[in-house]
Amino acid sequence: MQLKRQEVLELFCSSVDNAYYLYQTASETALHLKNKKYPSLGLAELALEELGKSYSCLAMYSKADTTKDWTAFWKEWRQHDLKAHRAFFYEFFCLTRIEIEFGDKELKFPTIRQSFSKEKEVAFYVDIDKGNRKIHKPDTDISDEECLRRVTSLVGLFSAAFYIRDWLRESNSEDFKNAISDYADLTLTTEMYQQDVLGVLAKMKEDNSEYNKGLDKIIDLFTNDETKPK
Repeated sequence: MQLKRQEVLELFCSSVDNAYYLYQTASETALHLKNKKYPSLGLAELALEELGKSYSCLAMYSKADTTKDWTAFWKEWRQHDLKAHRAFFYEFFCLTRIEIEFGDKELKFPTIRQSFSKEKEVAFYVDIDKGNRKIHKPDTDISDEECLRRVTSLVGLFSAAFYIRDWLRESNSEDFKNAISDYADLTLTTEMYQQDVLGVLAKMKEDNSEYNKGLDKIIDLFTNDETKPK
């Protein structure tokens, strides 16, 4: 199935919006429910996957009309762990990251579980370990600290996603939008680190004022003192 640019844009915006609703529900559960907060871990994980899905759409937007083979896109669309990991690529747009320290080394970033999908699974399901016959019960095996850590880890990612969503929803030119999308695609297809961001953006500059305007928006967001980690 080939998508049109407008469809990709709608999928991007809708994925961000849905991710935020899942995050809000997870946050309400983690912060205000007096006991049995464990579903918030799985809900936050679902929000993380939706954010990762939105990033895939963002990277595809500029080349939607010229891409003939969408096999890779739809394959990634179904890979839960890939989508969860991909959500953190929003840190290439904004440096904000909020983490809660509990003095427990096991709660370090990004997850204490075998994978992100495992983190989601243990939050929702009772299971039994076939090796040691230990029965896993979410209400006793998921700590409130783990739930809070995952929920708060999403805040910085949404900071970037909301800015980008608003940029693309505004009546900016296609060249402007292509610049945002091309940069997202570069973060996925090249080996780069946060210290490389400004250099990569400088090399992307063209003899096109609208395209460069989009790149400057990213530079402003990435270098904003208010978004830098304290």
